[in-house]
Amino acid sequence: MVCPSLTSLIQHVMRYILATLFIIFHLVSFSQTKDTLKKQSSKKLEVATFIARLDMANATKDGIYLNGYVVNIGYEQAKRLNGKKIRVTGKVTIEKGLKNLPNDPIQQGREKDTKHIGSPKIEIVKN
Repeated sequence: MVCPSLTSLIQHVMRYILATLFIIFHLVSFSQTKDTLKKQSSKKLEVATFIARLDMANATKDGIYLNGYVVNIGYEQAKRLNGKKIRVTGKVTIEKGLKNLPNDPIQQGREKDTKHIGSPKIEIVKN
């Protein structure tokens, strides 16, 4: 039979081990490192505003290229605004480009990163 003092000693050691593991888990799970702080601060939304003349020749299936941005404008709206000077304002998202490697199959898409304005506010500017 096991001595009662030995059982008591084992119970105390187990409590200390559990308490220590709980404290370590708590400290690790709620700590922040430089990497997590850097990632959180870089999530700023960029808003772009610019004036450009709309030209249907710059239209793609994704939108119209204006001042280095792909602006999401519907075909009917683009036809009405064709040749007019407009002010575009909207949130910018960056779509990463594809990296086609020499021995891999070629992927369809843009090679370079592109800036998109998804839901732009468009105003006609008087000359």
